[in-house]
Amino acid sequence: MPNLRLIINNIHDEALLDATSNALPIDYTQRSERVRVWRSSDASQQVITATLPTPAYLDGVVLYRHNLSAASRVRLELLNGETVIHDSGSVNISGLIPLGEFRFGADPWGATSTDSIPTQQAAFWINSLLVTGYRLTLDDPQNPDGYMEIGRIISGQVISPRFNASYGLQLEWQDAGEHRRTEGGSLRTIGEGLSRRLPIDLDWLDARDRARFTAAILGSGKRKDVYVSVLPETGGIDEAEYAFLARRENNYAHTHNHFNNWRSQLVFLEV
Repeated sequence: MPNLRLIINNIHDEALLDATSNALPIDYTQRSERVRVWRSSDASQQVITATLPTPAYLDGVVLYRHNLSAASRVRLELLNGETVIHDSGSVNISGLIPLGEFRFGADPWGATSTDSIPTQQAAFWINSLLVTGYRLTLDDPQNPDGYMEIGRIISGQVISPRFNASYGLQLEWQDAGEHRRTEGGSLRTIGEGLSRRLPIDLDWLDARDRARFTAAILGSGKRKDVYVSVLPETGGIDEAEYAFLARRENNYAHTHNHFNNWRSQLVFLEV
């Protein structure tokens, strides 16, 4: 299983973007606010093109907070000038529950293993390539909303430790609801919304990894969004629950606890 992956520098945020249609602008995929989303004008095929200001290496592209249905298909093409240097082909990203696990009479037809996760996402992982841009082709003619929507697109290089995060991960789903008692004693709940908090212990950083993480994390600060994927390429709810767009909550620190070994903890809050 691949180790923890972080995309700390999202090159999509600097790209010049174009989309087939814009009921809500494609530039919103460069914004953190959850209410800012790109939306197509209908459910016909949509093509999103990103042109980078300068060539950059790319290891992954993530569609985050999308509304694509179980029948949708997505194609990712990486570009170097006018040349396509990588083509994913048209793939299904929904993670349909396989027949061996599908519960007839209990699971709705077309249900996916990640329906319980409030944030739907799709990640494309690539062996590092130098690109000048990329193109996404979305097909979802049966989308029940009648349009396609993406909250954020994340792309860039991955930073991954040689030795994986330690066991003992404690993922917390933070519920924004607050309980209040009325004068009559009834319990009322104010507010709603879910977000994740995840401390990650990196207990086995060698000198190279410690230097790489120091440079990347200090360069991003607490303001930048970081894409965190603890179980990349695992698939299903295991990957989805431990993958989200976040910002760092704690100060960056490390402890030199053994010869050529450092420990560090990163605490991430979902944006």
